[in-house]
Amino acid sequence: MTKTSGAAREQPPGLAGDQHPDDIVERLGSADHIIESDSPPNRLRYVLVLIGAVCIQVSAGIVLSGLSMFTDRIRADLWPDGEVSRAQVQSFYSVILMVGIAVMPIAGRLIGRLGGRKLLVIGGLISSLGIAGLATAQGMAGLYLFSAITGLGFGMSVNYVPIILVNTWFDKFKGVAMGTVVAGTGVGGMVGSLVFSNTNQPVEDGGLGWRASMLIGAALYAVFCLIPAWLLVVNRPSDVGLPVYGRTVVETDHIVLENEVADGVPLPGLKVGEAIRSGWFWLLYAALIIMGVYYAMGQITQPYYINQGSYPGSGVTPALAGALMTAQMIGLIVTKPLLGALTEAIGMIKAMAIVMIVHAVAGYLLGSVLFPTGWWIFILTALVGAGFAIGSLTPPLVCAAAFGQRDYPAIYGVLGSAYPLGLAVGSMIWSAAGMIGADAGQPWQLYRVAMKWCWILGVLILAGYFFAIRGGRARQHRLHAETR
Repeated sequence: MTKTSGAAREQPPGLAGDQHPDDIVERLGSADHIIESDSPPNRLRYVLVLIGAVCIQVSAGIVLSGLSMFTDRIRADLWPDGEVSRAQVQSFYSVILMVGIAVMPIAGRLIGRLGGRKLLVIGGLISSLGIAGLATAQGMAGLYLFSAITGLGFGMSVNYVPIILVNTWFDKFKGVAMGTVVAGTGVGGMVGSLVFSNTNQPVEDGGLGWRASMLIGAALYAVFCLIPAWLLVVNRPSDVGLPVYGRTVVETDHIVLENEVADGVPLPGLKVGEAIRSGWFWLLYAALIIMGVYYAMGQITQPYYINQGSYPGSGVTPALAGALMTAQMIGLIVTKPLLGALTEAIGMIKAMAIVMIVHAVAGYLLGSVLFPTGWWIFILTALVGAGFAIGSLTPPLVCAAAFGQRDYPAIYGVLGSAYPLGLAVGSMIWSAAGMIGADAGQPWQLYRVAMKWCWILGVLILAGYFFAIRGGRARQHRLHAETR
């Protein structure tokens, strides 16, 4: 038998007039939504939702890390005389991210009406068709058209919904859960590096060609997005009679109580309008853009390794480049849940600082390496990959830390666009910068310089996080004293 939460019987601050939680529930026709469970929650359901979110993030990784591997093959096929620059071709990838960015705030509004599961199915179908369409492109117009379609589905589904699922389902161990889920992007990148590095070579060189490889990418994307969305994803724990993990109260699915009341008291945090009108929001937005530019270097590691083959006797082959990219992705995958656990143990800023220091040292050493090298290059590359873990893990966590849970889906729908915006801009910057003033026979030399000095951007990012969290929390306390 269920019972109404004792905390919910007292008038909580923040409800208008004489409204009482029990009165609201009575108008909904049932008091069974606000319950205190007498038995342990069904932990299997939390695990299944988490697995589903991880699989969906694998699809995101196929886009974020996998599609950029096609740039050189597309250019060599469509513009063999080099009349279109690499940076121009790489811009198709930026279009995917830019359209995805534009869609995310809309998804933040739609998720309350449609639910994450429907957004995943609709968006997953759209982006799968967009990726398949890229395989038919004959020029930049086709690349841009199908990139826009891919970005439309990407932004409303795999790039947004898994983050909201973690935030909705977990209170306790949220950092570990978030780290586990976003590690899926690393798995997707590893799948992409293993598959595409060996298949998108021209047929005459023993590959399948980039068009067939792109169709394989579309199929992988659809499998990792649509099947888990259909079988594993549940929008909210209350939909199956469970509390948020770490709480004892099952909240009503009514919008007023879900967004503003938990355990009988208002959820802490700002409303979306209050957050966006804050200078601290835009400081954090700028920090996330810088972080996107910083970590966009990870998008061009594979062509960087490939181009080391221009050194006489370097020994770098496409297979070795793929193996090194796999090492980078393993470092990324392992570090994300560890960083989540470290964040819960010592705090986000300290945890970020530790990982960034490791990344800075490893990046400096990697920027100094000349090929051929020994086996230790795989360890060094894995440590560089570990540093990239900060990129996708910390934006959703810092959003909650600075602006709270009250209107999290809508706020993250806007703030979450900053990091992919930085990736979109950064991938083009690094692609172009790698050729500036470089020896024609040994390109990508400026990438070495970037790896050595990227720690400067890391300092700016840490400072932005620190002050935005302090300022956002102060604004919460000033506007919503009842949540202190």
